[in-house]
Amino acid sequence: MAAETHPVLTLRDLVTDLEAAITLTLADPKRKPVHRLRTTTRRIEAQMELLALLPDLPEHAKPAKKARKLLRRLRRAAGLVRDLDVQHDLTQSKSQEARKLRSLFQQQRGEAAESLLSALHKHQSKLTRTLEALLKTLGPAESLTISATHLSQLTLGWYTNHVPPATQRDHRRLHDIRKAAKLARYIAESANSPATHRLARTFESLQQSGGDWHDWLTLSHIAHRELGSASPLTQSFTDRCEKSLSKYQSELKAHSKNLAPAP
Repeated sequence: MAAETHPVLTLRDLVTDLEAAITLTLADPKRKPVHRLRTTTRRIEAQMELLALLPDLPEHAKPAKKARKLLRRLRRAAGLVRDLDVQHDLTQSKSQEARKLRSLFQQQRGEAAESLLSALHKHQSKLTRTLEALLKTLGPAESLTISATHLSQLTLGWYTNHVPPATQRDHRRLHDIRKAAKLARYIAESANSPATHRLARTFESLQQSGGDWHDWLTLSHIAHRELGSASPLTQSFTDRCEKSLSKYQSELKAHSKNLAPAP
């Protein structure tokens, strides 16, 4: 039997996962719960992007718009915590400058975690109601299935439509491509087949190389601000940023033909 996916049922499962991630984060905003929370909000957003591509679904634009707005608020709050965890990990030198940055990141991490908890307390109930309303609206389409082949086509088409042309040094567009690759990966992962697995791995590779570049870019900017451009640590971060950018651009070039939708 050909592999297939159930878009609405998958969304329902992801909403359940989000509820669990929120509960764990509220109990203790450690790294793993925060990462799970952030990733699950992204996966729900990706599933909603997939649903928006499907014809003949019940009209659900209004609850979907409300859900996206609330998910975005939680994702951004969780993202600030995640970014500080990553920046702390990347600053592993034993130098005095590195210790200064780690101390700064620890302080900011505590503040960001408090802001995340505040956002969860503020928006959790409304988000739950909004997602329940969305699922109720989509209820008549719960039995809908799409084949893995069709999912691959939809994923490639979505990615192509959401990826802007990027020049060699256009950081904003390169960042947008990274984010699009992440959502495309999550869309592809909603079907269990060799073809969608390969496609998801390709997008994951772009996501990770783009993420490495963006993490070093952010850290380089922070070091320039906190330590100055003459700092050896700042120069080291800038060098790592340049190397990771080169790798990311190479991957984009290597995968460009494979990620073009079939005519």
